[in-house]
Amino acid sequence: MKEIALTIPTADGFDLSAILYEYLGQPKGVVQFNIGTGMRKEFYGNLARFIAEQGFIVCLWEYRGMGWSRPADKEVFSTITMQDWAKDMSEVLTFLEQRYPDWPKFMIGHSIGGQLLGLMPNHGILKGVVLLTSSTGTWWRQTFPYRLKAYFFFNILSPLTAPYVGYLPAKRMNIMEDLPKGLIMEWRLWCNSENYLFDFLDKTIPQHYYDKVRLPIKSYWATDDPIANAHTVPALLRHFRNADIMNEALRPKDYRVKRLGHFGLFSRKFKDTIWKKVAQDLEAMASKNHHYNNPALRRVNL
Repeated sequence: MKEIALTIPTADGFDLSAILYEYLGQPKGVVQFNIGTGMRKEFYGNLARFIAEQGFIVCLWEYRGMGWSRPADKEVFSTITMQDWAKDMSEVLTFLEQRYPDWPKFMIGHSIGGQLLGLMPNHGILKGVVLLTSSTGTWWRQTFPYRLKAYFFFNILSPLTAPYVGYLPAKRMNIMEDLPKGLIMEWRLWCNSENYLFDFLDKTIPQHYYDKVRLPIKSYWATDDPIANAHTVPALLRHFRNADIMNEALRPKDYRVKRLGHFGLFSRKFKDTIWKKVAQDLEAMASKNHHYNNPALRRVNL
C-alpha cells in the first residue's frame, strides 16, 4: 500500500486536504471516505488503511474549514456552510472518477458524511455506500441525557459565540474542531427542526436528490449511540426511498465491550469484526448482482 498526501481543488477555489491509500495490486474499487462534523481525517486513518489493505484505493479527506482544509482568511472561513460540504463531496467524487476511471466507486460516510449523500448531483457514479452511525440530528430525538448537551450546544453556546467571533470556538473547549459561523448556524436550524435538513428541501436547499439515489446502502449504528439511535437512523434512511437499504444494529455486548457510541467503532479493536464487515460490504457491492432485497439477506432491514 502506498500513501499519497495531496490536495483536491474545488471549482470555487478551495484546496481540500486528502490522503490516498493506494492498494498496490489490482484494486477492487475506489472508496471515498467522508468524515464526521468537526473531525480530523487522521482520526479515521486506521480504518482507511485497513480498507486499502483489503484491496481498495481509499481517499480520506477533509471538508473545507476542517483540519488542513481550513483557509487562512477568517472571513472566508466564517461563510462556509453545510451545503458547501455537500459540494465538496461531489468535487472529491469527480476527482476520483477522473483519476481512477477504470474502477468502481464506493463511499463510506460517517455521520454528516452520509447525511449529505442526497445533496450530491453526481451520486450516480457510485456503486454502493456504507454509512457509519449516520442519522438525522434533531436534538430532542437524541437520547437522554445527551439531548441536554445537544440543546446547550445548538441553542446557547452557538448563538452566543459564532455570530460575534465568526466561528464556534469548539476546539479550545475540547468538543471538536472549530466550526464556521455559516455552517453552525445552518446546522443549528436543521437540528432545531423535527425533520432535520429535510424540512428545508426546496426552501434553503434548492437542489436535492434523495429520491433519485438507487444504490445499495449498508447502514451501521450502535445501540448505545445517543445521536444515531433507533429513531434518528430510520428518520434519515426513509428519505432514500428508492435505495436498496440494509440497516444493522451493533450491540456493544456482541463485541465484548461496554461502549460503542458514535465514535467507538473506529477503534482498532474492531479490526477483525466490524471493520471486516465493512470491507465485506464493499466487496459485495462490487458484484454486479448484489442487492439487499433478497429475503435471505434481510436481517435488521427497514
